[in-house]
Amino acid sequence: MTKFNPQRNSTVVAELKLLNPWVDNTDYGDDIVQLARALLGDIGPISEKAHFEQRLATMGRFAAGRAAWNSWSQNMLEVRGLAGSDPALVAVCDALAIANFSGTRFTEDVDFAALVFPGRADFCGSEFEADCWFQGSTFYGSAVFRQVSFMGEASFERATFYGLADFANSVFMQPGQFRQSQILGQAMFESIDFARGAWFTDSKINSAEFSDARFGDSAAFTNCEFSGPASFSRAMFQKTCGFEGASFLELVDMREVDVNGAAWFGNAKFKTLPKLEDMYVAGGGDFRDIMAPA
Repeated sequence: MTKFNPQRNSTVVAELKLLNPWVDNTDYGDDIVQLARALLGDIGPISEKAHFEQRLATMGRFAAGRAAWNSWSQNMLEVRGLAGSDPALVAVCDALAIANFSGTRFTEDVDFAALVFPGRADFCGSEFEADCWFQGSTFYGSAVFRQVSFMGEASFERATFYGLADFANSVFMQPGQFRQSQILGQAMFESIDFARGAWFTDSKINSAEFSDARFGDSAAFTNCEFSGPASFSRAMFQKTCGFEGASFLELVDMREVDVNGAAWFGNAKFKTLPKLEDMYVAGGGDFRDIMAPA
């Protein structure tokens, strides 16, 4: 982390502490830089007390309701704006903006719809035993849903991801709902299991990694726009997969893809010829446009 001058940045530091009173309960004292470095993984491991206080603050904000959460988020984004181009100060803002839900077991329906996450949203290893809703949520930092179990309905429709969206190695027992979502950073769905299929219709996705993904039911990428490279290598589609009207602005890799139903590519646009070696489609489909790059 670049050298940080708390006196020079006293206004921002004061605002950060006002918005995050839990920092005073950690064993880092007034050393907000060391706390930030620990939270960001620059030094470690983070103390158990700081980790506990961070999680307690996250859960408390969530329990206070959507209006309170989004008010805090907006204030954190405004303070980050005050940090300007100072990399050290921006790093401190990002550290205190982390929402730590990692390893949480949600036993009842949980509603995250329309929440704004100003920094990293960490749900790594969590379990959703009932329904969860993230419709219209906004993630300004990385959204980490790696190795998460979604046992009930899970909806990310109309959600916006400005950074990494990491769902690698996760399991969706109900259809994955991502219609009209925007993933402007990297989309990581490697080795994911959509047991009952997935819907990405009308979504905008930057670079996408779906290699080794499994779709247990129909998968729809209709009218999706992939602005970066997209890989579906070794993906398994147990039923149909639909890419009608999809647009691939960079290379798409579909090597060793296995489709047990039909594959539909009508009106799909490819900037370059896709990689199709050893692709297997049992149920036919529409391939008229797949070999005709725009």
